[in-house]
Amino acid sequence: MAVPMRSGWALLAGAMACACSERPKVEEPPPPVDEPLACEAVPAAPLRLLTRYEYDRTVQDLLGDTSAPAREFPREPLAHGLDNDATLLQVAPDNVARYFEAAEFLSRQVMTAADPLVLPSCEGKPASCGREVLAGLAPRVFRRPLRPEEWELLVGLHDTTHAAEGPSVALERGLQLLLQSPQFLYRDELGAAVPNMDYHRLSGHQLATKLSYFLRATTPDATLMAQAASGVLGTSEGIGSAVGDILAQPDGLDGLARFLALWLSLDEVATTEKDMAVYPEFSLGLAASWRQSLALYIADVLATAPTLKALLTSRVLFADKSMALYLPKGTEGAASSFAQTEVPQGQPGGVLAQPGFLAFKALHDGSSPIRRGTFVLDKLLCEPVGSPPANVPITPPAPSNAKTTRERFEDHKADATCALCHKFIDPVGFVFENFDGMGRWRLEENGIPIDARGGILAAADESLVGPVEGPDELIAKLAQSRQVHDCVAREVYRFAVGRPLARADECWFEPIRTRFFDSGGDFKALLAAIATSPGFRTHAVQGDLP
Repeated sequence: MAVPMRSGWALLAGAMACACSERPKVEEPPPPVDEPLACEAVPAAPLRLLTRYEYDRTVQDLLGDTSAPAREFPREPLAHGLDNDATLLQVAPDNVARYFEAAEFLSRQVMTAADPLVLPSCEGKPASCGREVLAGLAPRVFRRPLRPEEWELLVGLHDTTHAAEGPSVALERGLQLLLQSPQFLYRDELGAAVPNMDYHRLSGHQLATKLSYFLRATTPDATLMAQAASGVLGTSEGIGSAVGDILAQPDGLDGLARFLALWLSLDEVATTEKDMAVYPEFSLGLAASWRQSLALYIADVLATAPTLKALLTSRVLFADKSMALYLPKGTEGAASSFAQTEVPQGQPGGVLAQPGFLAFKALHDGSSPIRRGTFVLDKLLCEPVGSPPANVPITPPAPSNAKTTRERFEDHKADATCALCHKFIDPVGFVFENFDGMGRWRLEENGIPIDARGGILAAADESLVGPVEGPDELIAKLAQSRQVHDCVAREVYRFAVGRPLARADECWFEPIRTRFFDSGGDFKALLAAIATSPGFRTHAVQGDLP
């Protein structure tokens, strides 16, 4: 009699539920302590559910599938714009149904493709063939060796199905079970107690998993798994060497690219809408091009000069035919694909001057000093402006054919309550008024010359404070600022640990931010500093979150 898929999964999940309900047994000795903790141990992240992006990357690496099945999963709640906060990312009933459907689809695709590099065929062969295939596949899915009880249950289900329905169905069901298991869907970073110490340390396989998802946004490869098994990741030198190897790989900065996509709300750029009565040139196709252009910009920076300064100042622009309106007159965009060019002379470069960013950080019928200024204060200075009081209207000033945007927004600051925040926001946002609501460069609005003067009223870094004449001057200040480097480093650190930051994190973060700034804002130096920090691979015994 065949084992029904849902009940079979329930049996396996029940036997493997230690990954969700209690600290799992240690499948290997904890790495040796090669240095004492210099700071207080940080909180532990709860079990970290794979994000949709991580799920798709993982099944692509494990199974060769590029269909992105996680697009059908519920969207993750965001914290600081990031999608991987383990305290918020929890399984809902709809997730379970989607995981089941994805597991069925993926296992069927793999069996249909009959790719021996992914899942060798056992048709016409005894059950031992399927066991051998699962013995090679299951540790890759679990990102660690299986425990005896896990293996026994998986083999038992496989053999029962093999006897009732044959080898192909048995393998397909085995893969379905693995893809729905907590050990696949969650990342275990609970670690194990270090003898005579008051903190826990990640095992080799746990650390390999955390490193790989942080740096590559996907499951550990064979090399990293071998390093985990051999004990290489048990010393600072071994971890540093492994991190260097990963960062030297073509996909070694894919995790950072994912962070930047979230930091810039890249997916939302493609859903930007504009009032076509104001901007007849707009189309949904153009919004999709904005997103792709911005993604290509990020990829180019990371491939050619992976520094914060390059991100903020590079003059590269990627444009297709629909983005010809951002190029000098007479310049043609690429016919269908994107071509690399430069922003026109006289205009600033950098991510803050990219058409997609500027169009997204604008209103549907005009520019938005508030949205643009808020981004700089929040994402680059880590000085977020609080939400307006409940009794304060947040409707922007109505469009006008007689006034500039600056004049309209200056009027709304006459309200003393509004002025409390807008005296900080608006001077930063006005600096970008040379760009209209479509992100196009302009010298006048309604026949009136653009006034792009502004500046930062207050900041911890005094070098940022003071007036500027336009976007070039402000961007140059931001690119050199220690505060900006520290802010970006903090957000990458938050992305790495996948939980709210606690007081204990401040001590560990100090050398990380210093190394980033002293390196000239080198993103590889930042990633290495985070990944090799003892705070990255240890946590407090209790693991209570703040």
